[in-house]
Amino acid sequence: MRAVLLAFLLFAATLSVGCLSGQSNPNPSHNIPGCYENQPDEEPQDCEAELPDENNTTTNGGNTTNGNGTNSGGNGTNNTSNGTNSTDEGNQTQVPEVPNYGPWEGYQVYPLVADARALGGVWQAWQLYNHFNNSWNGTTPGVENGSDSKWVLIEFLSTDCVHCWNAADEMSAFHDNYSEQVDFLSFAVNFSSNDYFNSSLDEIAAFQDKTSHSGCRGNNHDCSTRPGEAHDWLYVDDRNQSSMYAMQAGGTPLFVIIMPNGTVAWHQYQHDGDTDENEESITDALQRFFGPMQ
Repeated sequence: MRAVLLAFLLFAATLSVGCLSGQSNPNPSHNIPGCYENQPDEEPQDCEAELPDENNTTTNGGNTTNGNGTNSGGNGTNNTSNGTNSTDEGNQTQVPEVPNYGPWEGYQVYPLVADARALGGVWQAWQLYNHFNNSWNGTTPGVENGSDSKWVLIEFLSTDCVHCWNAADEMSAFHDNYSEQVDFLSFAVNFSSNDYFNSSLDEIAAFQDKTSHSGCRGNNHDCSTRPGEAHDWLYVDDRNQSSMYAMQAGGTPLFVIIMPNGTVAWHQYQHDGDTDENEESITDALQRFFGPMQ
């Protein structure tokens, strides 16, 4: 019965996401400085990602990722719901409501799963929803965001992207200012259409730890020479771009801010200055949510 219920939930989640045709779908904007995929003859700072159709399915390490970003794997329940199963006296199973998953502001972020590592650590299984508090129902008036339950900042980066290289110092400053209020997560991606952007786990670890490894920034810089300090937060292995596609990230770096209950609060592509959008940088967004930087 439990297996049947789980299969139904996975199917229902796919239907829920696929029916969100009315949601806003900002396009990846080249107004944001960064690296974009699908320009293989260009230098590493130029490349634009092609997002897969919603029915595309890829596999990586036993975790199946639908084009809508929903993950299922053999090591646990990766589709997280705010509801609970219940059974009435007639043994009729009540199926919990499926969250309204999506990448954009106001939607529940997808239950992303991957391998991740802490500074100086080893790669191990990780789930995004372990960072959330489902009982959180908004910050108490007069209390700073993140003081009751931590928020989450997601950064998509490539260790070969010059813009990510330059932003490493800025990320250190963000962490110094907001780490008590925000969990930082850096998703390291590869670009399938550009040979410059093919990092290994060793290269990602060296970029994070700021240790010697030849191959960062377009495959011709030592990772230990990047700006900023060693990054004392989780790095997530997204070399297959599954989380990148789920969050509609068309390039790097890209930033997303998520509330403590898993609701997307801020997506960079919705603040890039296009028509009907308020232009706001990640620096300004962090200061608006969590106070001025010191």
